[in-house]
Amino acid sequence: MAFISLSMLELVHSFNVRSEESLFKVGLFKNKYLIGAFVLGTILQIGVVITPKIANIFDVVPLNSKQWMYTAIISVLPLFIVEIQKKINMIKIRKSQIYKKTCKI
Repeated sequence: MAFISLSMLELVHSFNVRSEESLFKVGLFKNKYLIGAFVLGTILQIGVVITPKIANIFDVVPLNSKQWMYTAIISVLPLFIVEIQKKINMIKIRKSQIYKKTCKI
């Protein structure tokens, strides 16, 4: 579960790190190569877990539905956390710019 959670978390997080602007402002589907890499990475990760011979090589076991749900929640959390951080950063930048303008007068 940790193996798939961390790898899926990083795949989802790749959408956050492509721009300092909000993911929703930049557009989720603008980068077709990133979408392709995400889909391919997701398929490979799921394949490793559910294909018995490959799962034995990586020493992982199939997840039950509750574990898949936890994995999905853990994987999506960085989207929300980083979006909140980006919003806080934009507010700080605006305040800093306003402060600099008022100090020049």
